[in-house]
Amino acid sequence: MRERSSLALRASDVTPVRVLLCDRSELSRAGLQSVLGVLADIDVVGVAGDAMQGLALAEAVRPDVILVDVKLPGMEGTEMARRIGASAGAEAGEVPCPRVILMAQEIDASVVGAARAGVAGILLKDREAKEFRRAIRIVMEGEGYLDPRVARYLLDHLSGRSSAGGGGAADVLTVREREVLGLVADGLSNLEIAARLFIGEPTVKYHVSQLLRKLELRDRLQAAAFAYRHGLVGAGRRGQ
Repeated sequence: MRERSSLALRASDVTPVRVLLCDRSELSRAGLQSVLGVLADIDVVGVAGDAMQGLALAEAVRPDVILVDVKLPGMEGTEMARRIGASAGAEAGEVPCPRVILMAQEIDASVVGAARAGVAGILLKDREAKEFRRAIRIVMEGEGYLDPRVARYLLDHLSGRSSAGGGGAADVLTVREREVLGLVADGLSNLEIAARLFIGEPTVKYHVSQLLRKLELRDRLQAAAFAYRHGLVGAGRRGQ
């Protein structure tokens, strides 16, 4: 009972995040519903078995977060994510854009396309309930979530080929920016980085924006891949 309470916040403490679940497997859908069902701060508002059904439900129920299987039948999860983003862009100013977290059963080339699709996060399906909850809460804060195991795979594919430069590109960063970058690659949120480095969360956000600008990176997913490529993972642990 105590373990369940540690995962499930009281409904009065936090406004539940409205989640739409899209997965190709009936068994997987049932399992994910069960996993998310123990979390009082998450409300599953719809379930879909394919992309077209998912797009229709997204329009109907307006979820905060959409968990999308990267290998949906009829349409890849990455394409569904792009369509959701395009639809939200056409309605800019009317409703908030849902955050899309792509889910992968295994680590393969599909996660590369997921990282390039501009999604809010990538999560492996075999994670425990607390990691699903953490990923959802991180993207609701406007940050990106990258499963640490996925980050290692992306190293060989997103190692700054076009945007990160290469060579000594990391030399443009300050010591603090290197520390923050290393912790981003470790999968920490801005709030967690602030606690680790004993600085304010606004300061962390500033450092993240600066390092992305200096390295000409699009988002935290590319930043994590850059950090692995240049041996900066764990830099925050070596800091102050």
